[in-house]
Amino acid sequence: MLLALITLGLVLITRGRALWLVVLMPALAVAALLHERVGAQRERDELLSAALSDPLTGLDNRRSFLVRADYEIVRHLRDRRSFALVMIDLDGFKALNDRFGHDAGDELLCDVADALISGLRAQDTVARLGGDEFCVLAPQTDRVGSPPLAAHITRAVAQASAGVEAVRASVGIALFPQDGRSVEELMRAADQRLFVAKRARRGAARERRAA
Repeated sequence: MLLALITLGLVLITRGRALWLVVLMPALAVAALLHERVGAQRERDELLSAALSDPLTGLDNRRSFLVRADYEIVRHLRDRRSFALVMIDLDGFKALNDRFGHDAGDELLCDVADALISGLRAQDTVARLGGDEFCVLAPQTDRVGSPPLAAHITRAVAQASAGVEAVRASVGIALFPQDGRSVEELMRAADQRLFVAKRARRGAARERRAA
């Protein structure tokens, strides 16, 4: 559109049609201004998306996750509802990375991200906090809903890592407000339960090898 107007303006100038030029120049100025604004807005949107998303998986990053968690705390406190914060760690991921290289590790992380998004509800927020650490915010989830949520997550990771038997998910779940009323408290509680889950998994693996 802008290029067409400029071309028309040049044609009118060469033909000496000054009256038409008077009409055309404001339109050119407006079109140029709109074009500049659209470009600037697109650039701002791209910068904002880069600041709030994980560059590898496209999931929310830690910053975006913390903002969302604060929002859910305010919303659920107002409605007197519970939500779940889930910490997820991939057991065996480091060994996979060391054996097959970072490209294989990155591919698995992307597969896990896709599987988590597909396996959870549309209103759930999935984030990658860094390395092989993921986190899920599950609105309107109580203790009754926690076991099914953990099962959905472990099943999604198992499907994503099919063929890589050594990689599985350990999960730790904290509930708002029972386990904390701030993001820090909830993450700490979920981390503690994640640690317990990882220790239990290692113990079970040792028992299987001993048997």
